[in-house]
Amino acid sequence: MTSTPWLFAACVGLLMAFVAFTTYRSGQLLRDWIPPGNLLLSWPDNLMRLALVGLCVVLGITLGPGPMALGWNTANLGADLAWGALVGVLMTGILTGTGWVIERRWGAEVASTRLIRCILPINRQEWAGVMLALVPAAVLEELLFRSLPLGGLTWLMPPWWLMWPLALFFGLLHWPQGTWGVVGTTLAAIILSLLFLATDSLWAVLAAHYVFNVMQVIAARWMGLQPLRAAAPISEG
Repeated sequence: MTSTPWLFAACVGLLMAFVAFTTYRSGQLLRDWIPPGNLLLSWPDNLMRLALVGLCVVLGITLGPGPMALGWNTANLGADLAWGALVGVLMTGILTGTGWVIERRWGAEVASTRLIRCILPINRQEWAGVMLALVPAAVLEELLFRSLPLGGLTWLMPPWWLMWPLALFFGLLHWPQGTWGVVGTTLAAIILSLLFLATDSLWAVLAAHYVFNVMQVIAARWMGLQPLRAAAPISEG
């Protein structure tokens, strides 16, 4: 075996480590800090996500096994997006319902809403911005935690085995959301990994992830959660 697969694996690992470190530091900061604006609409953060997405794409093309193995095939794009959106809706219903039951049984402290309150929109312009900003966020996570490892590291470990530690790692990155946040996100990652392996499509898991995130934001506002801002009046919409 040439050194290229190992270099690809090392690059994927470094990107994961970078995302894990920045996520950990952000979680520490949010314990006491109240952001002045919507965290998801930060230009530096969004530019960083886009840069990381670009790195993942270049990595997959140059060192990885290629677009087909990584699930980037668009031959069944419409069907993949439709199935993914359906899975996203089902994930929202199942995990939101389960979270509601768990909070009633063990108390609200089992889950933290601080992070989602930091990205809740306060007006129509922010709603549009958040819906748009959720796209690169979902693309980055699906490339880094589904497409590149499950599609590109099959020579190192069968993807049906690799998905379990990946899902746990992905869940642990969401520790600022509390115990249920970690468990629920781990379960979501398992579902997304199974969907990727069943469809061999990045587009299916991307649609599922995006729909899931959007519906979480909508559900949070519907349940009465208020945006967490240092000083920002909430307008209609």
